[in-house]
Amino acid sequence: MMKKLLLLLTSLTIVLAACSSDKEEKPETTTNGAAKTEEKANPAADMMKFYLSISQSINEVDADLNAFEDAQGEAALPEGADLQAMKDAAKASADNASAKVEALEVPKTLTKQQEAINSALSKIQEAYTMKSKALASEGEVQLDEANAKFQEADKELNAVLEEIGLVGSSIFNEVSL
Repeated sequence: MMKKLLLLLTSLTIVLAACSSDKEEKPETTTNGAAKTEEKANPAADMMKFYLSISQSINEVDADLNAFEDAQGEAALPEGADLQAMKDAAKASADNASAKVEALEVPKTLTKQQEAINSALSKIQEAYTMKSKALASEGEVQLDEANAKFQEADKELNAVLEEIGLVGSSIFNEVSL
């Protein structure tokens, strides 16, 4: 949990440094000569806020899934009823993460990047669905394909970040800690 918080704070610091202001004000002269203030959208700031909201949304519900994956990686999974309880909790966590991703709305200021962002979000949601199915199956839980799908989404999101002029990051790492 502390690692997630540190990573989130580091990301937020980078955002604030990269985007010193969310919106710029530009005076505009109207036909009657009066000055009017127009707010310009800042896609970099909007993307960074949205990007952070992805990991925050997932991190609200994925603790049990992360606990299972950590225990599996360390070959420290319990046995019997304890294992089943852990798998059930991890499955519910994966289902909740999938629902959180599905509920995310891409800001209107990112219409140029909408298709790429939606594709990445679909892959993240699919990865969580794959994890849920793997956790519901009998035998050893295989999450490699789901994690590979998540990595594909990471690459797509990084391409969007770089297109807008931001530094790439890793949602997978941010939600897996």
